[in-house]
Amino acid sequence: MDVKNNIFKALARWCLLVQAIMVSSNTVALKEPDYVNMNITIRNAMTGLIRPEIVYRCQSKRKDYGWHRSKKPGMQFTFPIILIKGESKIPAIHICNVRSVLGTATLVIENTYLDAEMCPKSSCAHVATPKGIVFRGLEWDFKTVFPKLKPVEYLELPWTPWPNRT
Repeated sequence: MDVKNNIFKALARWCLLVQAIMVSSNTVALKEPDYVNMNITIRNAMTGLIRPEIVYRCQSKRKDYGWHRSKKPGMQFTFPIILIKGESKIPAIHICNVRSVLGTATLVIENTYLDAEMCPKSSCAHVATPKGIVFRGLEWDFKTVFPKLKPVEYLELPWTPWPNRT
């Protein structure tokens, strides 16, 4: 009887241990959300100007990416951001101050994890042109029966001219 009791106790302990390991691994998996990496790209396309240089600074609530200078058209700066998958209503907000000879532009970029899925590997960019800041990338086309990604290009923000000096 004593041997059966010891076997039963050892088996019960083993089952409790396995159950505790399974419960703890499930709670750890539930607490860790999936993350999505995305790149925000600022590109210089100021063609046809004597001084095509742009200077810009991007920052978020937690990080400042510093001032950068693109002296020629075609130069760009890309910085990575991390987004939480499933947080479609809470965007990551970045504010970029862009300056050129034509004026200034303060661009507010809001990204969710859905944007990261639409713009893989820096395929979307905010481009500084003589007209202003232009978005070049992909967006969903809901005009068809089955929505699909289509390339788009539109003016996000025109230049605010520099004030006149007297």
